Amino acid sequence: GPDGRAVTPQTPFVLGSTSKSFTALAVMQLVEAGKIDLDAPVTKYLPWFRTRDAAASTQITVRNLLYQTSGLPTYAGRQGFTDNDQRSLALENGVRALASVQLSQPAGQGYEYANENYDILGLIVQTVSGQSYEEYVRSAIFAPLQMSHSAAALSDPAAAELATGYRNWFFWPVAFAAPYSRRTTPSGFLISSAEDMTHYVSAQLNGGMYGDHPILSAQGVATLHTPGVKMTPASSYGMGWVIQGQQGATEIWHNGDVSNFHSNLLLLPDQQIGIVILINMGKAYTNAALNIPIEGVAAILCGESLMASTNPPVTTIPQLLLLLATLLIPLLWIVGSGLFIKRWRQRGELPPHGCKRFWRLYLPLVIDVLPVSLAWILVPAQFHTPMATVALFAPDLFFVIVTLTALSAGWAMARLFLTLYPRHFLKHASG
Repeated sequence: GPDGRAVTPQTPFVLGSTSKSFTALAVMQLVEAGKIDLDAPVTKYLPWFRTRDAAASTQITVRNLLYQTSGLPTYAGRQGFTDNDQRSLALENGVRALASVQLSQPAGQGYEYANENYDILGLIVQTVSGQSYEEYVRSAIFAPLQMSHSAAALSDPAAAELATGYRNWFFWPVAFAAPYSRRTTPSGFLISSAEDMTHYVSAQLNGGMYGDHPILSAQGVATLHTPGVKMTPASSYGMGWVIQGQQGATEIWHNGDVSNFHSNLLLLPDQQIGIVILINMGKAYTNAALNIPIEGVAAILCGESLMASTNPPVTTIPQLLLLLATLLIPLLWIVGSGLFIKRWRQRGELPPHGCKRFWRLYLPLVIDVLPVSLAWILVPAQFHTPMATVALFAPDLFFVIVTLTALSAGWAMARLFLTLYPRHFLKHASG
């Protein structure tokens, strides 16, 4: 990183959504302790819990949250990325904010990935255990697994050694300190090192045992790894894990992303192999490319020949050219329109009237404004993400959108002025 510190097996990274399996583990520990019932409604543990539809909210169970079948929309779960709340009530406040969120479908009807499912679970763990979520994870998971380079909060000593995270800025990695909120710790902001994660993987592959330290029964671990709901024809979601493959070749995995870190976690239980990859770089524009290393490592460990990845890396040059072209098109349009106006001024002509005015002024006005207006609607819709989160994960894309908006708005106002007050324009032009 910029500070010159080398990354080692003990260097902590933000895990992103691989944190969810820790939260699922915490829930299952409390299930085995008789403190949580998987089929009980959330309101049994959080009586005040509700979404916009209060009646529908009472139908959401703990199991629904674990399987991502609560009906909470993906969009709602991505609002917390820009939060930087470190207060003790941050997690509860985030869950209470769901009172304004409309469910996308009834609970139990189908799968929809939403980070907030696991933040609610984190609050249930906190409420039932009588400890903060962070303290519970430290004492019930990190301690018995001897994960001494892991952290459940930025205030933990291990977090002081956190690797420097990076984001893409027009395909150039730039160091970036992302917001970190206790509101989203259970779903995506636990911190751990590669070495510590091998302890975690070992327990997952050995029936909940790490050395002589049990963290869960073998049956409990099997429950976590059991498919609960179909995601795609080839994969299912369990409890904080994605499960795919056939008997004898099962893959249990999860990826994690925040704006400046990425993680991959893969279990091959039939081969007793676990793989952890931590990357201090966000995945904007690299998407599937960051999954290639874990595919290669798995192939090598399983004695297979390396083949071309099914997740080929994106080619950055065409994407960069596309971004630049998007920026240049309105600039060229403005230059062309400026030359057209210059001709009016030189000839002392009034701007066109009638049909010509429509084609030369009104239609271009729509062309100026419409595309960038749609961008503010379509980009969040495409990624199921608030624009503020788009700005966090892809600041260069956001910069392009804002720049185009400013150029288009400025030129649209100028064009409108020319249309409405052409004689005033010519008077000043000849002065």
